Amino acid sequence: MSSQANANSAPPPPAAPVWLPDAVFGFADGEAQARDLAGRLNVPYETVEVHYFPDAECKVRIKGRSRRPAVYRPLNYPNAKLVELVLSAALLREDGGKDIALIAPYLPYMRQDIAFRPGEAVSQKIIGKMLAQYFDRFIAVDPHLHRTPRLNDVFAGKPALALSAAPAIAAHLKARQVPTDVFALGPDEESAGLVKAAAEGASLQWATCVKERKGDRDVRLTLPPDIDFKRRSVVIMDDVVSTGATIAGLARMLREAGAKSVDVYASHALFDDKVHEDLTRAGIRRIVSCDGVAHKSSDMSVVDLIVNGLFSSR
Repeated sequence: MSSQANANSAPPPPAAPVWLPDAVFGFADGEAQARDLAGRLNVPYETVEVHYFPDAECKVRIKGRSRRPAVYRPLNYPNAKLVELVLSAALLREDGGKDIALIAPYLPYMRQDIAFRPGEAVSQKIIGKMLAQYFDRFIAVDPHLHRTPRLNDVFAGKPALALSAAPAIAAHLKARQVPTDVFALGPDEESAGLVKAAAEGASLQWATCVKERKGDRDVRLTLPPDIDFKRRSVVIMDDVVSTGATIAGLARMLREAGAKSVDVYASHALFDDKVHEDLTRAGIRRIVSCDGVAHKSSDMSVVDLIVNGLFSSR
């Protein structure tokens, strides 16, 4: 390998994991986290070089070799990145890779797990099958699964580790010394697992709203009827914030119900500056996200989640 792990990195925990990579390969858009992960695991890091031709085709180059490589990449804006991943995995396999892992903190194309109308492609099944041809195991943070009970079901039964951002959210809230009378709220029933784990980790009460979705930007929310939000501080928790429409609408409802303040914690922030401004105008005081997708709101480490997950998944 052309580059070595950070000599000042802390050694991994003493427990023996089921699997560890012997090298980490990363792309420019997630290089800081990939380097950090390699240092924490005390293995070499190598950057995947991508050259783009004028017609947007790409050429991938990897200098190092590995028998158990982990390819780290956040998969927001996924279409071009998926092609680059496939090329990288195929190249690593040709160069001797036998057990190739994809570490995708944000994993796309998971929400479309059935055909809601005739003629729709089931993207979860198609993309999962494609990636399973090139990778042997998978790690993701809060993959957006609805009717699929386990992440490895997406990848033809191959080993898959679905991590939760709940420990990071709880730790961040505790570090801020958030009072225990702050209320944790999820926008829908699907967020209940994340909200419950994070709220209980920070000793907070929690509940979820009822959500009825009419379209990508047409969502109807109902606050839990037995909770009085007047003069209370509320933390909204969700796995993905993208258009911000649901979260902004919920923040306005909470303000109208008398909430003293509204903060947002998200596993993945996929929104731009315009949406950020809209969320602020909706009355949201603070937005905090994990850095699996680098964002101005990122203040929680996915590397901590990944390392702890690798050493606790025995």
